[in-house]
Amino acid sequence: MMAGHSRDYLNKLELAERLGITRRNVEEMMRRRKIPFIALGHRTVRFFWPAVEKALGRLEHKAIGQEAK
Repeated sequence: MMAGHSRDYLNKLELAERLGITRRNVEEMMRRRKIPFIALGHRTVRFFWPAVEKALGRLEHKAIGQEAK
């Protein structure tokens, strides 16, 4: 498991609030494997915030003419 502070690990509701989306949207992103998650049990999952940020960065669409990083 990745090292990190406990506050870096979020549940679905906490992630949804941080992203400004619904819990259902988080579940859909999980289903489509758009964001990484850690399955701790049958219903319990956690999201490592730095890994989620990195994954969301890969989904970013650049404007035409904007340089890629």
